[in-house]
Amino acid sequence: MSDINPLRKILIYIDGSESSILAAQFAISMAKQFSSELRVIYVVNENLLNELLKAKVFVQMEKMDYERDLEEDGKRYINYVTKLADRKGVKVETILRKGVVHEEVAHEVEEYDCDLLIQGELGEVLSLRDSFYEEGERILRKVKCPVMVVRGQDRIEKLFDEL
Repeated sequence: MSDINPLRKILIYIDGSESSILAAQFAISMAKQFSSELRVIYVVNENLLNELLKAKVFVQMEKMDYERDLEEDGKRYINYVTKLADRKGVKVETILRKGVVHEEVAHEVEEYDCDLLIQGELGEVLSLRDSFYEEGERILRKVKCPVMVVRGQDRIEKLFDEL
């Protein structure tokens, strides 16, 4: 049997949702088990902000304020995941980007040359139209590496706690 590690580099996409934090816990567990490099990415969704501006939900100043708030949220989520990893003795690199979410994640997959992308459970899609806007779904279709969608809160929390 080969001792080549199939999971040298793991990328975790977080969006601040509970399911993405759960996915981060699982990614940390996997990184520890496989001695993998771990990188976490959060993307400020500029596409959504521009759509809200075009729809006149925001004026430019409100858009800038909201963008700054989203960036601060991203930093908080990244710091939280970093602390989770530190507690388990796993080093994590962090990336905060702005742009179209699925494109930025796909770009990072390519740039990082990751072996696995881990993300939280996909959002509920109530219509075909919704499926075109659900970023988790778009990421799944866009990236060129294996993707793991994490579910099973009790099981993952137990695994993470026992690590």
